[in-house]
Amino acid sequence: MQLRVKHNINLTPLCADKAIYHLALTPLEPIQLDYEPGDWLTLQFENQQAWVQAVLTKLGLSGEEELELRRAGKVSAHEALLRHLEISQLNPALLNKIQRQYQLGDWADRQAMMDYAYGRDIVDLLAVFPELCELGLEFLKLLAPLAPRYYSIASTPVAVGNEVHLLVKLVAYVNTTVGRRMHYGVASYAISQLQSGERVECELKANPTFKLPQTPDLPIIMIGAGTGIAPFIGFIQQRIAQRASGRNLLFFGETHQACSFLFEDELTAWQQAGQIELFTAFSRDQPEKCYVQHRMLANKQLLWSLMEQGAHLYICGSQQGLAQGVTETWLDMIMEFSVCDREGALQIWQAWRKSKRLQMDVY
Repeated sequence: MQLRVKHNINLTPLCADKAIYHLALTPLEPIQLDYEPGDWLTLQFENQQAWVQAVLTKLGLSGEEELELRRAGKVSAHEALLRHLEISQLNPALLNKIQRQYQLGDWADRQAMMDYAYGRDIVDLLAVFPELCELGLEFLKLLAPLAPRYYSIASTPVAVGNEVHLLVKLVAYVNTTVGRRMHYGVASYAISQLQSGERVECELKANPTFKLPQTPDLPIIMIGAGTGIAPFIGFIQQRIAQRASGRNLLFFGETHQACSFLFEDELTAWQQAGQIELFTAFSRDQPEKCYVQHRMLANKQLLWSLMEQGAHLYICGSQQGLAQGVTETWLDMIMEFSVCDREGALQIWQAWRKSKRLQMDVY
């Protein structure tokens, strides 16, 4: 379906190192958007023309050449790269293909391929392996389809009406190991350019493994950093609308309070109204780094008490950063309060997951 941009606000205009956008979308037609807190919205965008041209140039193609794609049928090389093929990311499966078919690269296993692919794109690959450029049009047949991007929804209909809100961080970086060219995320870059009134191609997707407890008097513990706060905005809105009696704890981490305290006004108002208990960690506002794990440890007695009362625990953020550190901190707390070893703590952790008292949305 297509939705129209209601507003697209940069929430971090004072931050030199990041841009995070609050995107609100509304239907073009009188249809009701049907979603729940914790669900996803997928967005489909084209690659940028400059990226397409860079790949065509590397391959010595004009763009008029034709090829057959499984999903799109017969299209030109330009059309394929623009709308149908993944070029802003390097898929480890592609490395596996070129290693098997062309004996290029010396990656020992899939993990080595994943490590190599991280932060690289198709232009980087063609620069390192010029032999691939000689394949010309045939190289395009090795590329993965351009997939939609998943974003956790940052709203609930009872609070925003017939709209859906997202929180999107612009992916923009220079990979110094492959030169000084700027790399961008295909969806986040397109979102950063969106203006009010423009249309986007998207689809609502249910996320059955990240849902509020059916019993509103149960406490919930939400832990997120950066845009990982997105689903928790919807959670809090829903709990307030339900007049849920269960306590709402939010542990939120970012870099600087002055420029990246996302949804500061809303969170502060909810806290002052007694609707949430807010614990923040701004990692770079003091000489010693402070993360949500430190706030958790400072409140470990409260956290454990709530888990004993049947609280549901939610973690949202990056797999390598937030999720790994938070998981380790929880395991340490389980060992302390349950007086068990790490194996025992892992068993309790897995039991929480199996019973859906622990739910994670990590990326």
